[in-house]
Amino acid sequence: MAPFNTFEKIYAIVSEIPYGRVASYGQIAEMVPISSARIVGFALASLQGSQEEIPWHRVINRKGQISSRHPEQMLAQKHKLLREGIHFDAKGKIDFSAFGWRPGRNV
Repeated sequence: MAPFNTFEKIYAIVSEIPYGRVASYGQIAEMVPISSARIVGFALASLQGSQEEIPWHRVINRKGQISSRHPEQMLAQKHKLLREGIHFDAKGKIDFSAFGWRPGRNV
């Protein structure tokens, strides 16, 4: 598994994703840089009590969908995104061209 400081770097980048924007696991992995989007998933899944401090809900898969093994967490993530004005299409996907985070371009 990734060293602790890699997780800290992931959390720092995820904390930069602005309200109303999303990023993919792979996008975050490229910014750290690390070899796998899975490590980003592991890092975000390991957030226990500090989930509210880090906007973990703004990270989705490259297809524009929520990725979770737990239905209640998927629903919570979807509600958080909807409250931020992020829209899902009929297939449950988010349009990256409308809601994707582009560092330095989204404020």
